[in-house]
Amino acid sequence: MSQPFRTLLVGLGARGRVWARLLNEEPRVTIAGFVDQAEERLAAIRHAYRVPTGACFTDLGDALGAVRPDLVMLATPPMGRSEDALRVLEHGAHLLCEKPLALDLGDAVRIVEAAEQAGRALAVGVNFRYQHCVTRARAIVRSGEIGRPAFSRYVYWRNRDGYRPGLNRYPLTMRQPMLYEQSIHHFDQLRFVYDAEVTRVSCRCHNPSWSMYRDDATVSAVLELSGGILVTYIGTWSAQTKMTDFEWRTDFDRGALVQRQMFSDLSIARGSGAERVEPLPLPAQEQLVDDARLLLAHVAAQLAAGTLRPHPSGLDHLKTLGVVAACEESHHTGQAILMEDFYARHNVPDRWLAWRETGRPER
Repeated sequence: MSQPFRTLLVGLGARGRVWARLLNEEPRVTIAGFVDQAEERLAAIRHAYRVPTGACFTDLGDALGAVRPDLVMLATPPMGRSEDALRVLEHGAHLLCEKPLALDLGDAVRIVEAAEQAGRALAVGVNFRYQHCVTRARAIVRSGEIGRPAFSRYVYWRNRDGYRPGLNRYPLTMRQPMLYEQSIHHFDQLRFVYDAEVTRVSCRCHNPSWSMYRDDATVSAVLELSGGILVTYIGTWSAQTKMTDFEWRTDFDRGALVQRQMFSDLSIARGSGAERVEPLPLPAQEQLVDDARLLLAHVAAQLAAGTLRPHPSGLDHLKTLGVVAACEESHHTGQAILMEDFYARHNVPDRWLAWRETGRPER
C-alpha cells in the first residue's frame, strides 16, 4: 500500500468528533492535525488521541501552511463552509467535505469548478448511501427482480431536540434547517437507490408554532424523477411525539420495497397483489458511524488508486443540492420547478449534468 494520506480534520463539533474516530481507524490515512476555533475542543482531542500541541490549530490558514496535508476533512458548520473549501483546494489538498457542500448552489458550483481546475479530488460525506438497507435496495432496483420503480412515499416524522447534548446547535438558527441538513440526505437516497434524476419539484415548507427552530422544520414535496417515478415526501423535526415515524415505500411493476426504520427493517413484496412482505436480512450497523466508516474507506481507496472524481463526488452532489435549492425556490414562489431550467439559471454546465456516477459503496 502507498503511504497513508496525511489528513487535516477541520471542525470538532458533534460530527467532527465522529470523523476523528474514523480517521484514526482508517489505515489509508493518518491524522496530521486538527483545526477548531474552540480551545476546549482542541484540548479534548489532544487528551483523547495524545495529539501534540503543535498539531492543533485555531486557524485553517495556519494549519494548511504548517501541516501541508494531502487530504482535508471539512466538518465545519455549512455557514461559511464554501470559503474554507476554496482555501483547501487553492492550497493543493484533496477535499472530503460534509454535506451540504454549501448553502448556496452558486457557491457549490464554484467549489466544484475549483477542484476540477486544480486537478484535486472532491468528495462529499453523504453517508446515508452506505447504510446496508440503502445499498441492498439499490441492488434490487438494479437487478430488476421486481421490475421498475413507479411511485414512492417517503415519511420522516421526528421530534429532534436541537439542544440535546451531542447534537450540533447551528441548525437551530440556520436557514431552512430541515431541507439543508436532513431532507438533503433523503433526496440523495432517492437519486442513488433509483439511479434516477429529479426532473421537477413542487414544495412547501412550514414551521409550527411550537418549533424550537428559527426557520422551517417541516418539508412537504412532490418529486418527479426520470423514468416516470413519482415520489411524495414529508419530513419534519417538530413532531409532537417522541416516537419517530419512518416509512419509505416504493411500488414496482412486480412488487414493492418497504423500509420501516430509518437505518434498517427493509422488506420486499414479490409479485403483483402480494399478501405479505418478506424481511431482508441485513448486517448490523452502528447508526451514523459505520456508514461513514464505509464512505471514508471507499474514498480513501479511490484516492490511493489516483481517482480525481471519487464517489460520492462533488460533481454528483450538485444534483442533490440542486433539488434542495429548487425545493426552497418552489416554497417561496409557489410554483413547480423544472430542474432543467433551474440548472440553466444557476449556471450549472450541461456537461456536468450529463456526467453519471457509476461507483457503488463497498460492502
